Amino acid sequence: MDLIIPKVMHVILSLDAGGGAERLVYDLVRDAVFSPAPPVVCCLYHPGKLGVLLQQEGFRVYSPATKPGGLQWSLVPWLARIIRKEGVDVVHAHQYTPMFYSVPAALAAGRKRVIYTEHGRLYPDLPKWKRRLCNPLLSWGIDQIVSISDGTKEAMVAVDNFAGDRIAVVHNGVLFAKPGSDFDPAEKRRSLGIPPSHRIIGTAARLERIKNLPMMLRGFQRVLEKMPDTSLLIAGRGSRERALKQYAQELGIADKVRFLGLRDDLPEIYPLFELFLLTSFSEGISVTLLEAMSHGVAPIATRVGGNPEVVLEGETGLLVGDDDYIELGEKILELMAVPERARRMGEAAHGWVGNHFSFEKMVQDYLRLYRGAEANPDDQVRE
Repeated sequence: MDLIIPKVMHVILSLDAGGGAERLVYDLVRDAVFSPAPPVVCCLYHPGKLGVLLQQEGFRVYSPATKPGGLQWSLVPWLARIIRKEGVDVVHAHQYTPMFYSVPAALAAGRKRVIYTEHGRLYPDLPKWKRRLCNPLLSWGIDQIVSISDGTKEAMVAVDNFAGDRIAVVHNGVLFAKPGSDFDPAEKRRSLGIPPSHRIIGTAARLERIKNLPMMLRGFQRVLEKMPDTSLLIAGRGSRERALKQYAQELGIADKVRFLGLRDDLPEIYPLFELFLLTSFSEGISVTLLEAMSHGVAPIATRVGGNPEVVLEGETGLLVGDDDYIELGEKILELMAVPERARRMGEAAHGWVGNHFSFEKMVQDYLRLYRGAEANPDDQVRE
């Protein structure tokens, strides 16, 4: 049974760069490059940057080029045709809308196995009566529901009316990428426009409301009152970018904040950070948080969603209250005042992520689910 390699079709809205779910699907597909049954991808909206990269690497990525909004029942026969054409054994739907269309498509194509992963929650996370009514029925067509964190699982039960005993937790995992052999920290710092005397803290995130970057900017403003020779780096793109740049101007800190845009060189940027900041209103298991910790960077994150499952308070980092920029500023100053403590936390973070949030473990857990077994229960994050 373990030797069977099922043919998997990933279904996702798009593979735009910058999102955690998109990055994980991209990595899962690329990990199977030598598989006798290479996976295929269906992007319901458009392939996006990562989808194009997969196509260039020889993977099949389909897209009907639909636009967001309203029910689009034509997606069901479209998905069913691809399932039959590709000889798919398992349909892995990422997020709710792809699951909604994948369940009837898998049934129409001959009752294929369906895995549904919920990668995170909306903010505010409010119940929708239609979903609460439909989800118990949809569940009958799903072989395994997956949440990426205990916090996300709790929300799926309380808000979406899914049965808790149907949901397995498979934590996100990250590859331990290292800077290239020619990596020069001083040169990287210069290329980013950071003065040699400045200490650096930063983040990598979608510039959207759910990430609550105004909290980070206000907390950083308080840091500058005590430690003016500090730079904040923000990697990412999003609809709030212009507003955030304007807000930094209003706070009088724009000269100390660098908006870096989307970056392909994060493994060379994380090592410059003394601290990694994550100020989200809601979070599943942040891929960039795991990446930064894998580079030995101590994090400070809001106490929401899956963050407390990753950041062990006082051991692998610090947690702060939701939208509490005053506490954030205090915690940043607390760790920057004792660099050795931050360094020890960073080392602990590196080990914790390696043992509990590795990409290899996540892949093995999903392979078990694809084959019809349970995810590995032996490596649970401690209470």
